[in-house]
Amino acid sequence: MRVKLEATSPELLRDAEQIARKALLDRLRILETKEAEHTFGFASDESGTLFLFQNGEQISFDSFRTRFFKFFNSMLRIVVAEHARDCVFIHAGVVAWKGKAIVIPANSFQGKTTLVAELVKNGAEYYSDEYAVLDEKGLVHPFPRDLSVRDDRFVENDVPVADIGGKTGFDAIPIGAVLLTEYAEKGEWKPQQLTVGQGIMEIIPHTIPRNFNTKFSLKVLNTAVSDAIILKSPRGDARELAVKLLSLF
Repeated sequence: MRVKLEATSPELLRDAEQIARKALLDRLRILETKEAEHTFGFASDESGTLFLFQNGEQISFDSFRTRFFKFFNSMLRIVVAEHARDCVFIHAGVVAWKGKAIVIPANSFQGKTTLVAELVKNGAEYYSDEYAVLDEKGLVHPFPRDLSVRDDRFVENDVPVADIGGKTGFDAIPIGAVLLTEYAEKGEWKPQQLTVGQGIMEIIPHTIPRNFNTKFSLKVLNTAVSDAIILKSPRGDARELAVKLLSLF
């Protein structure tokens, strides 16, 4: 998909491009065209306050530059995930184990990154802590941004996977398992195995383009999980569960 960046100064435009490259892991190229499906605009006033516009409508303003561009980083990823034509983005953590993907769909603050990190520490390959990116054949492609680890104050810190001794996967692989799980203080891993139909119904709320490309999203989901083991259960400590899961699979 094509996204146009506009700014009221060369400096703002340069910063916006750098953030766009970071947001999309540098998987973009500059086009010699003014045609685009979506536009982000950047402006500032005399006080230094920054303003963000999406398709001509103001969506944010901030005097703290880092926070302002962090918001744009998230918004750009969401727009791409919603409107990409040839793939389906699922809000999920992903690791690879023995040539197949373990996909963990979940909302934010449900322990997704913690479980992904523990699986990686135990030998799984890192694919993403944010998106499972599925092509039309149902294969999962890596989106290996730095792990977004929250500290005791719930402040996000970007941690390269190498810092926890992990390795990143590169190949497009089929889904071997889908884990529908959230952390609970007294949670106990007692998984129920779901049918493909039940699993798809659970995954749909985490499927980013479900409202914009519904038919294609459902087709890809069905292809992707048709041979997968789909398990649902709350969980407790991620370290114990990671060892159990990799032994099981």
